[in-house]
Formats: sequence, C-alpha cells, structure tokens
Amino acid sequence: MTLIPAYRNRPSALHAARASAGAAFCCAFALAGALYGHPLVLAGALCGIAVAGAAAGVGREVARSLRLALPFAALLAVVNALVYQGGDTLLVRGDEFLGRRWDITLEATVAGAINGLRIVVLIAALGGLMSAAVDPDQLLRAVRRLSYRSALTAALATRLVPVMARDAARMSDAARCRPHPPSRLAAVRAVLAGALDRAVDVAAALEVRGYALAGRPARERRPWSRHDLSIGAAALAIAAVAVAGVALGVGYVEPYPTLELALGPGELAVATAFVVLGAAPLAGRSARLGVARA
Repeated sequence: MTLIPAYRNRPSALHAARASAGAAFCCAFALAGALYGHPLVLAGALCGIAVAGAAAGVGREVARSLRLALPFAALLAVVNALVYQGGDTLLVRGDEFLGRRWDITLEATVAGAINGLRIVVLIAALGGLMSAAVDPDQLLRAVRRLSYRSALTAALATRLVPVMARDAARMSDAARCRPHPPSRLAAVRAVLAGALDRAVDVAAALEVRGYALAGRPARERRPWSRHDLSIGAAALAIAAVAVAGVALGVGYVEPYPTLELALGPGELAVATAFVVLGAAPLAGRSARLGVARA
C-alpha cells in the first residue's frame, strides 16, 4: 500500500502553485508520454519528472510510483514479444504450442519495451508527481463548479481509499498473529464488507447534513502568484515542445518490419528541453520563497 503516493503539503513552488497550474504541469509530461514512442525522448520526459519530483521534495513518492509501473511495463514488453510475430529479425525460434509457433523477434521486443516505457512515463507523471504534489482538495474544488456530485464522489474516494488501505494492513497484521491465519480471500472479504458498511454510514451522514440539496458554489477570485505563473508557463512550454516536436517529425520510430529509429539533434533537443523545463520553475532562490502575489 505504500506504493500509492498521498499528497502532503511541502515548501516547494509546485505545492505553492494553484492546483490547476500544478495539474497542467504534470499533465504536460503525460502528454509527452502519450505523443512520443522514441526511447530517448521518453527517457528525457522521465528524467524531467524525476528532477521535478526531487526539487519539489516528493522524489520518494515518484520512485514508489516507478516501482508500481515497472512490473506493468515489463509485463507488456514480454506479452508483446510473445504474442506478436511481426518483424524480420528473429531472436528466438520457439516450438509449436496451441496451434501456433512462438517466435520472438527483435522488433516485437523493442515495440513492447517502448510501449512499457510510455506507461512508466504516464504513471510517474499522473500517479506519482501529480498525486504527491498537487492538492486534491483544490483540484476537486475547481471541478465542483462543473459537477457538484461528481466532485463530491471523487473527494470521498480520495479520502476513503487510504482508509481502506490502512484497514487492509491492520487486518493482515492481525491475521498473522492468529495460530491459523485465514486465507487472503477471507481478508479481502472482510475489508470489502467494512468498506461497504463505512460507505453506508458516510452516505447517511451526508444526507443528514444536507449535501443532497447543495448547489453550485460561488466563483472564488484568487490572484495569481509568481509560482502559479512559473509553473503554468513551464506547463505550456513542455506541451508546446511536445506538440512542435511531433509536428516537425522528431522522434520517428517504426518498429515493423525492420526497426527504424531516428536519432539526431532534434530528439536530443526535445529530451533535454523536457529535463530543463522540469527543473526550471523549481530551481533557484525565488522558487524556495513563499507565495507572493503577482
């Protein structure tokens, strides 16, 4: 359960910025992971996320999200190499099984590894950096004006999931103390039953307090701080570099039938830009000072 990062306020520019700017900063890195399939560019985006996380004081949380993402990436690479038979470069000639030949090609292996790296970038940006450095309450408060019930549901989910994780950990510890520990399925059923009981209690409490009759809140006017501007400008710059690189044909990759991988100054420039833009709004003396209104 420690693989799931939780937000905690820290003295950094990313934490001090408003939630919309911080979310845009993290989503810009996720956009890079969604647009590109080049290993060098994806590595640059991942390094930018790691540098931003370390500068914001959430490096451990980002590292834990990588521990969660790497098994999925490895699984995707292995499955793609085993299932897809495309590619001209044969690495392993397999035997006949289930009516087909299980050959492994270099192109299928590389394509699976690239897709796995894209998943790592997406999880690190959204599940690591954004979860640990962007205030979920502020983010849901912005959604509240669009859909009050959806925002309330999301707010309750973000609060109850860690509670359920703690319940599962405590039940697991208690089960190990018994002479004959119950099965994991029994522990899961107990956690699920407790979660359903808590959900019923929370729903009853919300109904008594009149949440079902609540309407759209008034718009809150908040001046933009210098941290809002720096994080927002970095988010726009990262997204602009990602889109411009794709428009210019940077990061060209064609795995089938023969691996074609562009490697030139354009790919190096885009990867370096991701690293620099990830560190720029969080570096320097001004980023360590408190929030000042612009």
